[in-house]
Amino acid sequence: MVITLLTDIGWEYAAEMKGKILSINPDAKIVDISHDVEPQNVRQGAFLLYSVAPHFKDAIHVGVVDPGVGTERKAIIIKCEGNNYFIGPDNGLFMPAARRLGIKGVYEIKMKGNESSVFHGRDVFAPTAAKISKGRRINSFARRMKEEPVDLDFERPVIMENAIRGKILFIDRFGNIITNVEGKDVKGKEFAVKIGMVERDVKLYPAYGYGERNEIMAVISSSGFLEISRREGNAAKYFSAKQDMPIEIFF
Repeated sequence: MVITLLTDIGWEYAAEMKGKILSINPDAKIVDISHDVEPQNVRQGAFLLYSVAPHFKDAIHVGVVDPGVGTERKAIIIKCEGNNYFIGPDNGLFMPAARRLGIKGVYEIKMKGNESSVFHGRDVFAPTAAKISKGRRINSFARRMKEEPVDLDFERPVIMENAIRGKILFIDRFGNIITNVEGKDVKGKEFAVKIGMVERDVKLYPAYGYGERNEIMAVISSSGFLEISRREGNAAKYFSAKQDMPIEIFF
């Protein structure tokens, strides 16, 4: 099985996690999603997993965006349809992606007591992923959770007859602004967008290349959400946009 890693801890600490996995399963196939999630930004990590996880089959997704490490927050495994798993902290990080894949069961990992209180990624989550990848049964190192896991969702925008009020989910390295507005809710090919104090008219294109150079435009992202972009430029800088800011769309 493939083991993916998504963290906010940087590449050097992620290497320790890989070493732990390979010490248990030398044949493990490890894929890095990202180790550059903004520190403690659980929602950003959740969006990346939501976008990436459906493109894997028979995969174990380890997520370490864990501001509560060492506290009483649980360490969990979420088993999903299609022999897919999520392993990491019980802080909502996996819930959007797990719901998208179809949740079959949630388990709490049994702690041994000798783990580092500040690096569960290396001492708890990585070994758990390696054990599953070798075919170990979950109930040998985890128990079914009786409580509901901590939830996180991307919230539904407020949809009105001639307007939508949503929020910014994610800003990628190009400065593209991905919103929580689904493509199916967008009316027409031209509308106004307001983020912060900046409002302007945009056109909805099928791809970035249809816009003029430096044009502010809209596309439907590869994840199915409305995205505000700037052809060969940075839309986030133009709007002074940040994650979780509100966005208004007027038709």
